[in-house]
Amino acid sequence: MIVIEKQFMKNIKKLAVLFILPLIFFSSAFAENSTNSINEQPQIDQKSKIQDPNILAEEYFNIGKSLYNLGKYEEAIKNFDLAVKYKYDCAKCYNSKGMVLNDLGKHQEAINNFNSALKYQPIYPSAYNNTGYTLKVLGKYQEAIKNFDIALKYNPHFAVAYNNKGSVLNDLGKYPEAIEQYDLALQYDPKYPEAYYNKGISLMSLWQNQEAIENYNLAIKYKPDYVNSYNNKSVSLINLGKYQEAIDTCNIVIKYQPNCVEAYYNKAMSLNILKKHKEAIENCDLAIKYSPDYIGSYLEKGIALRKLGKYQEAIKSYDLAINRQADYAESYLEKAITLVNLNKHKEAKENFNLALKYKPNLMTEYKEIIKALRKLGNDLMAGEFEEKLKIMQDNL
Repeated sequence: MIVIEKQFMKNIKKLAVLFILPLIFFSSAFAENSTNSINEQPQIDQKSKIQDPNILAEEYFNIGKSLYNLGKYEEAIKNFDLAVKYKYDCAKCYNSKGMVLNDLGKHQEAINNFNSALKYQPIYPSAYNNTGYTLKVLGKYQEAIKNFDIALKYNPHFAVAYNNKGSVLNDLGKYPEAIEQYDLALQYDPKYPEAYYNKGISLMSLWQNQEAIENYNLAIKYKPDYVNSYNNKSVSLINLGKYQEAIDTCNIVIKYQPNCVEAYYNKAMSLNILKKHKEAIENCDLAIKYSPDYIGSYLEKGIALRKLGKYQEAIKSYDLAINRQADYAESYLEKAITLVNLNKHKEAKENFNLALKYKPNLMTEYKEIIKALRKLGNDLMAGEFEEKLKIMQDNL
């Protein structure tokens, strides 16, 4: 069984650090080995005298799976359709076609094909898992969980389904329940890097950063070039106040993926806290080079410029962030703090109010973050947040 990775990314405001959402997977019915070379165009020999429809269906299915692995989605679909033409009840053909349709963003069509697979093979855990995956993409979390549960009913050792169910529970904010599912996945597959990675994310959400790091390290043990695990490990290290270790971890990410925006951003954050503002700016500029629409890079660059006393340049950086995303509260917050430094209190108040307009619970969130950081012993970063909160309170 080949597992196809599906990754979703989203900003979660935990110390304004990017974190990567849990990975959720397709479960493929594809055979593990293929006779086709990766560079060869698979096809049936036109001189072949194969007449048995079952054999023809299998041939077209194998061609379809090879084309899918080559990223030739439309051609893969054509071959799965031909397979079904010769064997109308080919459940794995419908399942595989559904996977391709999901990659093309045609989620309802994908579900229709998974349903066809289940019509002809009602006990088909992979098809239930894939249906659950698609429902998760569509935001139908409870329905997704039901499908993962059915997959697990028919295959209680199905590590991928436990992982995927955990991913949905994480999205619902049910972090302890998510961790239970990841532990079940790891019970049946102890060398499952994505389950360790996902467990780390849920632990981070509970502010259990040391435990999160332990899980990221296990993910890396089984997948040494696992960029996302290094990235999230750096976030946990920042939360714990281990800034140089965070920088070292970001450098490993950059070694494996030189255009990784999140690594440059997390590195810049650590450098700013260590008062290495010029180096922070260099890393922000690299992040902007690789992703001009990544808002956090402009904010972190603005913070570095403000701390260097370059207030007008800082404001320009915040304005670039605002131009790209007008409803991002932290852009107005950072701009307002810089305006206070320039004694432009009226403009500062306007920007503080805009920050609260777009995030009404901003002050409450900061108080919670400060409390969590103090509990972790990260007084340096807690002090940074306290300073921002006080400036805001004094200028409203």
